[in-house]
Amino acid sequence: MKKIVSGIGILTALFTVAHADWTSVGPEGGPMYCGAVTAGSPPLVYMASSNTSTPLFKSSDGGANWTGTAGVLGNYPWALAAHPTDPSTLFGVVSTIFYRTTDAGANWSQYSLGGNTIGYDLAVNPLNPQVLYSAGYWYDGSSWRLSSTKSTDAGQTWGVVQLDTASNAYGYSCAIDPVDTTIVYAGGYAGSTSAFYRSTDCGATWTSIAWPANAYYIYSILVSPADHNIVFAGTLYGVYRSTDCGLTWAQQSTANYNYRIAVAPDNPNIMYSAIYSGISRSTDAGLTWTTITSGIQGTNLRVVLTVPGENGAVYCGSTAGIFKSTDYGLTWAAANHGILIGKIPVVSFDPTQPGTAFAEFIDNAVFKTTNDGASWERQPVVLSCGNVCNIIIEPNNPQRRWMFEASG
Repeated sequence: MKKIVSGIGILTALFTVAHADWTSVGPEGGPMYCGAVTAGSPPLVYMASSNTSTPLFKSSDGGANWTGTAGVLGNYPWALAAHPTDPSTLFGVVSTIFYRTTDAGANWSQYSLGGNTIGYDLAVNPLNPQVLYSAGYWYDGSSWRLSSTKSTDAGQTWGVVQLDTASNAYGYSCAIDPVDTTIVYAGGYAGSTSAFYRSTDCGATWTSIAWPANAYYIYSILVSPADHNIVFAGTLYGVYRSTDCGLTWAQQSTANYNYRIAVAPDNPNIMYSAIYSGISRSTDAGLTWTTITSGIQGTNLRVVLTVPGENGAVYCGSTAGIFKSTDYGLTWAAANHGILIGKIPVVSFDPTQPGTAFAEFIDNAVFKTTNDGASWERQPVVLSCGNVCNIIIEPNNPQRRWMFEASG
């Protein structure tokens, strides 16, 4: 009698032996939210899921295989950052808690960002990794205010600086000038408009920078590795570029939801932005951008990573899992071997074909197996307004299948 299993144990076996062990059979993949690339040779690539209390996934072989770390971060890690020289040290932010591992994720220490303080992004001083910044928001007793928090002891203690007096203000992004590390940037949203701040004294004081109208949320900030006077900001409505350390800005793209920006290590003219539906790519140092979706499945791409020493390699993460390009982002393929954390709410079996079943992978697609889960084939997308909550195969006419989608 065969056991029926799922990627995260959501599927219920129709027939199974009481108290039997469960083994995941896929489909491979799962929602990814943030990531980091370590120092060392070869560099390790880490990805973190938006699922509750899951391990980090790491690869040391160019994404061919992924393994979970022994230690687990808290719910919904919002940002990961790597130590600039120590490949075993990583940092993470989960709501009000800062996490640090010094043994490649086997164990994590936890430190509070401070009372009523939430962090959304992390920046590590490349010249002094004892110094870290986190952009987020802080409750001052009457409302949430956009804030920056700073640590000078590798995250053990933090001090908060309020950046904006507007209510309903949120900090989403921060970055450090890699050449002049006294300059720090923070971005977000405050008082129904964009908010961008710059500090020239290591975060002690901050200056508000006027921002173009209708950009709104500033989700990501990147200082160009080729010229530290050039700064990029990913917003709700496009990528913006500054050539004077963030004092003035020009819109360079119109793709929506630019959650993270990265640069090819061997060619700073090639840039990437993780957007909601794919990757936005520039080959002229951020002046023009083109959206690429070929080979990428899922949506809500919040992470894009490049790897020093692996020319042409780019990783991104979506609701469907991890995808890799080896040609500077022109084409992409799934790289999910070892990742089995997909949310599977329903499985339906073909009554006329033993070993054949259909499974709904939330925020991805319906998958089919004909060999009891040994392999899965992604089916054509049939709906765009919601996930499937039931699949029915007619016993007397198995070619006719009914699907109920979750939105109605």
